[in-house]
Amino acid sequence: MLFLAATAALQLQIAPVHLTDAAAARPNDNRVVAGVLKDGTYSLALDVTKAIWHPEGRGRVAIPIFAFAERGQAPSAPGPLVRVPAGTEMRISIRNTLPTMVRVRGLQDHSSAVDTIDVAAGATRKIAFRVDVPGTYFYWGRTTRNLAGADVSSANTQLHGAFIVDPVGTKPASDRVMVIGMWEDTLAALGDKPDKAFALLRRFGVKRNEWVTLTVNGLAWPYTERLSATVGDTVVWRVINISPLLHPMHLHGFYYDVLSRGNAERDTIFAPGQQRKVVTESMTAFTTLRLRWLPTRPGNWLFHCHVVDHINAALRLDSTAGRSPAHGRHAEDGMAGLVTAITVNPAPGVTLAGDPMARRKLRVHVTTRERVYRDQPGYSFVLQQGAVEPVADSVLAPSSTLVLRQHEPTEITVVNRTAEHVAVHWHGIELESYYDGVGDFSGYRKHLAPPIAPGDSFVARMTPDRAGTFIYHTHTDEMKQLSSGLYAPLIVLPHDAAQLDTTNRILLLGSGGPQDDAPPFVNGSAAVEPIELRAGVGHRLRLINIDVIDARRVRLLNDSLVVQQWRAVAKDGADLPARQAALRPAVQLFGPGETFDFEVRRDAPQRLLLEVSVPGDPAKVMRIPVIVQP
Repeated sequence: MLFLAATAALQLQIAPVHLTDAAAARPNDNRVVAGVLKDGTYSLALDVTKAIWHPEGRGRVAIPIFAFAERGQAPSAPGPLVRVPAGTEMRISIRNTLPTMVRVRGLQDHSSAVDTIDVAAGATRKIAFRVDVPGTYFYWGRTTRNLAGADVSSANTQLHGAFIVDPVGTKPASDRVMVIGMWEDTLAALGDKPDKAFALLRRFGVKRNEWVTLTVNGLAWPYTERLSATVGDTVVWRVINISPLLHPMHLHGFYYDVLSRGNAERDTIFAPGQQRKVVTESMTAFTTLRLRWLPTRPGNWLFHCHVVDHINAALRLDSTAGRSPAHGRHAEDGMAGLVTAITVNPAPGVTLAGDPMARRKLRVHVTTRERVYRDQPGYSFVLQQGAVEPVADSVLAPSSTLVLRQHEPTEITVVNRTAEHVAVHWHGIELESYYDGVGDFSGYRKHLAPPIAPGDSFVARMTPDRAGTFIYHTHTDEMKQLSSGLYAPLIVLPHDAAQLDTTNRILLLGSGGPQDDAPPFVNGSAAVEPIELRAGVGHRLRLINIDVIDARRVRLLNDSLVVQQWRAVAKDGADLPARQAALRPAVQLFGPGETFDFEVRRDAPQRLLLEVSVPGDPAKVMRIPVIVQP
């Protein structure tokens, strides 16, 4: 389970240190560089100290932690930003004010393995080195017996900071640095969780008396910094995942270019021909990501982790913990944790065009039926065929696949036949903010889209810019509705294609209900029919992971369990760069909210297996026969 690694580390902590005399740790938005850079030498004095942290803002829940502080200043969460040009001589002093040893890692050059710096209680260590390799890195400290830092203890969770090395001869960019952190422990002031919060989090290994918060730059949503941009800007973010969890980071409404991927030791910077476009990029534990995107449409947008328990209101530490509102304000009240909001403003003097006249109109019904998943209801999207509406309890598994055409203005009327509010997010589609599908948030200024009330409908308008594999899914009460079927493929065909080619195969990976022991589903079922291919013909496998929590590993095997090959085609609906669109071993790990397209071609009849598994859980493995016919 996703929280188990962090939970195990809590058992390793040395005797507790009382933090009643600690200073308040300020949230660090990573706008101000710590230390002094003069004549090619950077000097920084760091203290490791006790602190009190308020991840939901001052005046709310207080958590005792250890933190880094620039000497003479208040501690911060995350720690002070270290940012220098390549070629800088570094002179750093680390003073440990704690009554226990601290091991610091990551303050080093980046041409060798990660160094360790042990600082005894009450001692000061001085280090000197030169940095020559540009990239996005980080540093961190540990005071537990598990000094390597793969796990975290409650006090150590904010003992980290960003370390940026800019290319020689460049000025510090206007990019933003986002550090993802996590805290998990008991908290006497909070006692036990409410029943609903516990029911949502217990499947992830969290005990009733343990609390969890996930943060961006030291704050949890809805208290995270609200970002802004203007249409036509170039936006560059550096994202650092210093938590022990997987986070598929999803941007609403736009693609972003992956400029580099790395960790505390190495950063791989991609040349222009290697930069892939994505809407969701999975960040494994202790990794970094630099991305660039171009806001072309004004409105309110979200950038968030697509693992549902990492954005669920059950993460709230204040009195709203576990509250999932029945209607409205889903972003503000129904989400928490790893969420950042961005408002894109129109460019000065530019008049926005109206919606184009729809050439195609579809009607989709949101339906439900009781006791589909044992004692829990099931949900689905049902595409209306002809003039007769489907009955309200006609639940399909999987929901209806929508097939749109590139550049064709389309109007989709969503009719809510359930007794609950819903909203539909068109995941990966480039569209106006008002139609993006986050109730009482999507839109601009006072023109916000409402959630779809029971018995009501909403018209979403879009003109898909590119052909590819996408998803549409609920963006309300996701843990319940998404895990119980309210998701489906959305395929956009090239503008000159008449219909979905018969060589396409869609594999939709999701959950089999909201229960703790829910099985993984493929195409709406735990038992999948064999996949048939034709020898001598290329087939496109469209893989979609829309599980609420689990990553998936997909492998194409022959009967002797040897990995075959396939050709990578697209990621998140965007064609891959030519250098990446090549034959490769047929294995892919991807997180919730990601899609991959691969081409499979076999020149002779053959029997293969498509293995779909949840990494780390041997009970969640499905092997689907793949039969290559003559």
